[in-house]
Amino acid sequence: MASPTPAEVKAAADKSGAVLLDVRTHKELATEKLEKRPFKHAVCSLDDCTDLMKRAEELMPDKSANVIVYCRSGRRAGKAKEILEQKGYQNVINAGALKDLHYL
Repeated sequence: MASPTPAEVKAAADKSGAVLLDVRTHKELATEKLEKRPFKHAVCSLDDCTDLMKRAEELMPDKSANVIVYCRSGRRAGKAKEILEQKGYQNVINAGALKDLHYL
């Protein structure tokens, strides 16, 4: 599946109930974060998504809402997308890298 366009990500993020999810480390979050919109945070690495797996329902109780996942490059967001879909989330978008989300 092709990566979503900025217009598609923005449209998904603008829907009522949408959740922006940062899956970077705490250290990364302390140095840079999304400034213009509220977001949720759960750590997910390519090797370990325990934090996300434990906290997904707490952070995003509505499994039909749009979940827009991002990280530093998009790789961890892709892993988080897989995990969330396995947990029953229906509308998960890998938005890629935080540095590319200036349009949000």
